[in-house]
Amino acid sequence: MSPKKALSGLLLASLLAGGLLACSASPDGAATGDEEDVKEKKTLYGDDRVGAMLRDHPELIPGTFQEYEKLFKVGRECARTDSKEIFVVEESSSRADGTQTHTDGLLPRAVVSGCNTGDRSNPDSIKASFELFAALISSPRAEHAAGGDPMLFSPLEVMALDNTTGTYNFYVFKPNGPGKPGTIIRVMRSPGTATVVKFEQTAGSKPKPSQAQTNPCFSCHVNGGPIMNEMSRPWTNWVSVLKTLPKGKLAGETLSLVSEAAPIGDSRRSSFANDLEQTMRASIRLWINGSTPTTGFGVMTLEGSTPGGIPLLLKSTFCETELNYASSSDTVPMELFVDADLAAGSGLQPAAAIAGQVFPFQLPMRAEHDKRVEKFMMKRGFITPRTALAVRLVDETRDVFSKARCDLHAELLKGTTFSKDKPADVDAAIRALLTAKLKAKAFTLTAAQSDYMATLIDTTKDEGTLATVRAAYFAELTTRYGAATAQLEDAKGLLVLKAAVSARKQGARGLFPTPSNPLPVLDN
Repeated sequence: MSPKKALSGLLLASLLAGGLLACSASPDGAATGDEEDVKEKKTLYGDDRVGAMLRDHPELIPGTFQEYEKLFKVGRECARTDSKEIFVVEESSSRADGTQTHTDGLLPRAVVSGCNTGDRSNPDSIKASFELFAALISSPRAEHAAGGDPMLFSPLEVMALDNTTGTYNFYVFKPNGPGKPGTIIRVMRSPGTATVVKFEQTAGSKPKPSQAQTNPCFSCHVNGGPIMNEMSRPWTNWVSVLKTLPKGKLAGETLSLVSEAAPIGDSRRSSFANDLEQTMRASIRLWINGSTPTTGFGVMTLEGSTPGGIPLLLKSTFCETELNYASSSDTVPMELFVDADLAAGSGLQPAAAIAGQVFPFQLPMRAEHDKRVEKFMMKRGFITPRTALAVRLVDETRDVFSKARCDLHAELLKGTTFSKDKPADVDAAIRALLTAKLKAKAFTLTAAQSDYMATLIDTTKDEGTLATVRAAYFAELTTRYGAATAQLEDAKGLLVLKAAVSARKQGARGLFPTPSNPLPVLDN
């Protein structure tokens, strides 16, 4: 049995038993106390930096961020001299109670990564940064908020990359009073389901099922991985090469942490969002693909250790499971007019900014997560690049929130169970569905779009034929794109564009309708 299946089966067994078993031997050959102790620890601790540090030393469990910093040598205790890897974003909201609550003023939040002290000329060293993340939030109700120190340092939420599964484990640290070890809570979904279960340990006691109230991790980390909403330039609201925070309004520990994001005084250290972008992209890539053929979110989801299976992985091609957000003041994002994947190679460029308009702001776009999952499915043979493009063609002008495309996902899965051992059957089923829809004229397509889709899904058409048909599609697309962007020159066209942006933001709110969500502050 593979290590990941053993770990998954162990957790499932403990859940079915309704909790952890008693640590005593029995005449019928039940596990000994030592064996049961190992099981309990595996249920609570993953094969990650948290488990390596605390599994055999619960007396070291931190209760606050400051204790966590010292124990794991991260944040201000990170040995790097150029960066402490403390990345800061500022928004008019707080998540202190686990939900997005709007605030009257701007509040800083921080992401503290794992401290890469390796050879940074080696791209692989970045794993030291993304194998551990801690999140800090602010609240206007914090004890010292009125004095400019609104950050909360307990309870502390942490996620750690598991070496055995290649997925992230979620932990919460809570204090038990000054000078006392804290309590650690593991938050996870039981194998193959979305049911959230928790285990906890305090020094002096063994791991046990937990009823502790914690923030709903998977409401924001919907797929169980790292998220950075504003991942691309200008990294809206993040401290970056383009933006700093007004430190004069901050004090205490909040000022100490925020000052690490951008240089202050003679300090040459910085933790800019442009660096976090690279860390996040690398983390998402490795988390989905895994570091070996048997690890990562993709494999874990295929085999059922992570919930969703093939339907969830296919959803990233047809619909959306996460979002990223872009802002722009010098161009109008192409995605408002055409799916960027379809336009790749066409030579189309984003339209110039509209005079006098700072626009758009926080535009929901197709997420890095969904793009990476689609590539994973391509590598595994569940969908070919040609078929994936054909699916995007169903609704050319919408990279997200396409009802027509998402309805196809539901139709594809209706009454069908795909096997992870027969990936080619999945691609064949998608092509068959698209072929039938084309024949029935179910899509509203131009002749060039229809010909392009038909050629993409016809496996008898060679690359030369496809190139000719693609060129005809690009020519028509260029004409339509030019006409659409030309309308931005008049007031009516601008109103149409603003309505499109507003509709996208409503779509984002519809995708994540509960107060516990990963949305940034979306202004219309």
